[in-house]
Amino acid sequence: MQRRAVSRPVVVQHSAGTPGANGPLTAVQRVLTSPLADRYEFVRMHQSAGNGSLNVPLLREWVRLLRRVRPALVHVRGLQNEGLHGVLAARLAGCPRILVTVHGTVRDLRQPGRPWRHRLLVHGAEPATLRMASHVGTVCEYAAGRGFLRHLGTKFVGVIPNGVPLPAHPRASRDRVRADLGLGADDVAMIAVSRLTWEKGYGVLADALRRLPPSTTRRVLLVAGDGPDRDPIAAALTGIGGVDVRLLGNRLDVPDLLAAADLFVFPTLHENLSNALLEAMAHGLPVVASAVGGNVEVLRSGGGRLVPPGDPDALAGALSLLLDAPVERGHVGELGRKVVAEGYSLDVMLGALDRVYRRILTE
Repeated sequence: MQRRAVSRPVVVQHSAGTPGANGPLTAVQRVLTSPLADRYEFVRMHQSAGNGSLNVPLLREWVRLLRRVRPALVHVRGLQNEGLHGVLAARLAGCPRILVTVHGTVRDLRQPGRPWRHRLLVHGAEPATLRMASHVGTVCEYAAGRGFLRHLGTKFVGVIPNGVPLPAHPRASRDRVRADLGLGADDVAMIAVSRLTWEKGYGVLADALRRLPPSTTRRVLLVAGDGPDRDPIAAALTGIGGVDVRLLGNRLDVPDLLAAADLFVFPTLHENLSNALLEAMAHGLPVVASAVGGNVEVLRSGGGRLVPPGDPDALAGALSLLLDAPVERGHVGELGRKVVAEGYSLDVMLGALDRVYRRILTE
């Protein structure tokens, strides 16, 4: 029997979550529509909701999919329960090459009231995911240096940094969006884009905003995102004198919101490499961020100010230096845009991903 020639290797792209709600999913969508689609035949393996436990019907569905398409490589994003399902399905389907990229770890999360689940993920699911992977990569240098990854040896394929598009005209929609948001020409708009959890530092941000010195300029905080702590975070951000806080929920027009803003604030208590941070810098926004994880390596060449995590006084001080200094904001923002163009653009990410795929497929 004559076999059909296969012109492109089949690569399965695993993802989880809802659009606009997490970085890895955004990265997958960008890869699928990139020039790499001419080199590889991409197949989606996606779940919209997280797994509370072992999801046998989902595993069966994915195993059937994988046995049907017979991929040369399965790329699983994430270590947590979703990543475990992706790797386990690939193993059950007999896939020879499984790349897991580490975007975060549950060991950094605080889960009050559910310590047993936290221990199960840290000591069970995540190590199992790493063991079943044939190759492992990370999205930043910080993650690559974590102790729980040091035993990987030749499995480790290096850092594949997140990358974002660099808009040619980052301020094109500024006037229209500011008008839609009711922002005046002289208003100074801060923006935060993240999942609404306390671990993103919203309690610290609320305390910092209350410490800002008075100003004659109207200040606005735009918050794009949603999450399990939305209601208490909304309460913490209520009644802050001198700052008009707007919780906008999950948004698919984040680039327009960034174009309308003047300053990006990111007080997260832990982080690997944030797509939201990179997108803000790509739009020329100066950044005030906590000195954790990948934030440090992104901003070490400029583009913003780093403050100790959990320090509202330091955060307020860094914000004050930029809120009333439009010329300085412009200078810092342009430097940040250059940092992204040179090290964290979409082309940089796709190039790194292509090199890793080629290396794995030729082994």
